[in-house]
Amino acid sequence: MISVIVPALNEEATILDCLESLVAQSIPRGTYEIIVVDGGSSDRTREYAKPVADRVISQKRAGIGGARGDGAEAANGDILVFTDADTRHPPAWLETIQEVLTVGGYDVCTGPVRFYDPTFRSCLIRGWRQYYLLLHPFGFYWLIGSNFAVKKDVYIRAGGHRDISILEDYDLSLRLFDAHAECIYDRRIVALTSARRMKSILGYAELYLTRYYHYHVTGRAEGLLKYPYSGTIALRRSALSNDLKSALKKINNAWGKVIGYG
Repeated sequence: MISVIVPALNEEATILDCLESLVAQSIPRGTYEIIVVDGGSSDRTREYAKPVADRVISQKRAGIGGARGDGAEAANGDILVFTDADTRHPPAWLETIQEVLTVGGYDVCTGPVRFYDPTFRSCLIRGWRQYYLLLHPFGFYWLIGSNFAVKKDVYIRAGGHRDISILEDYDLSLRLFDAHAECIYDRRIVALTSARRMKSILGYAELYLTRYYHYHVTGRAEGLLKYPYSGTIALRRSALSNDLKSALKKINNAWGKVIGYG
């Protein structure tokens, strides 16, 4: 069986489109389950999801990673498929994933993430994400949370999702790489997501800089759990310079390990 895991928090505007695209998949409905992990919504997210999903469970662990992990723990399937509540899926999405992970023999698969409501900013960000593809020849696949699948036993072996919200997909990607999981990027596995959060290129860049700063320098759980506001790493000039040098060194070491020179 396939288990599709959808974390959601106050997603009444998008959850039905997501779930309706999932129940309209080309494979028999009885071969997969849909699990919505509700993070304590105060709107009608649960109300909308219950008639469509197989189960709506309450999130217990912290962060987006924790929500995905709660869904994986509750899953009955031997293939775990992760997506987001503002994402839509072509009819053959699950069929292709099933083919790649069973007939193809891979442990992990992913594919393009496109925007169904593109803006100029989202097009730039999508273009920037193309650099992820340059890492594939070295065996590293940066999984985007709205569009990837993994065999459950491999997911458990890699340690699953950590209870963080910032870079939870990057963190899992690194640990799947360390676990020697066989990954593939298949252009047929397309997910269409919303560009609603892509409001500022500078803000997006700052968010990623802050993410790497906390991931590679501070390692603080709080820094990796809550999305930062402007000024989160606005330290004194000298201190910021030293921290960024440390961050760049650690990031370089991490990528060196991936491509084989570290």
